Amino acid sequence: MNITTRSDSHETAQLEKLRTQLSTDIEALHLQEASLKEYEQRLRLLIDQSAALPANVPPVNQYFTNAGPTQSELDSAWEKYSRAHALLEAARRGLCDDRLAVKDREERVQLRETEISRREAWVKAREQELTARIEAMAQEKVVAKAKPSFTRAPFLAARNMLRRNG
Repeated sequence: MNITTRSDSHETAQLEKLRTQLSTDIEALHLQEASLKEYEQRLRLLIDQSAALPANVPPVNQYFTNAGPTQSELDSAWEKYSRAHALLEAARRGLCDDRLAVKDREERVQLRETEISRREAWVKAREQELTARIEAMAQEKVVAKAKPSFTRAPFLAARNMLRRNG
């Protein structure tokens, strides 16, 4: 019996929910119906008014007036537009020229940068060559001092002998 009371209360809750949804839907439909009836009345009134107008008189649009700008005002406005457009085009061309100049300058800077890096690599290689030569020359001098030449050898031998005796 407990299970049936639960299912009954669940069904009751669902039915109550459906009832509230139906009532809100019915209210919305009533509002739409009232709006449509009002629109229909306005249309009928407009039809009756248009039928009451004489056939030979063209209908006057009540929402627009003839108080528009004069021809001189239109001409001055077009002239302002033309001047503004010309200024804009001149600025655009100048900007395009500036962009091209900047691009050209960037290319020249990049070429200069590669040339400088190439020169730096050449200078570095040349410096390494020179330091190697200097080291080789220093090494040769050390070897030359250690190994006496044929013409100097007798004098060195005599000096060494005199030092030992003395």
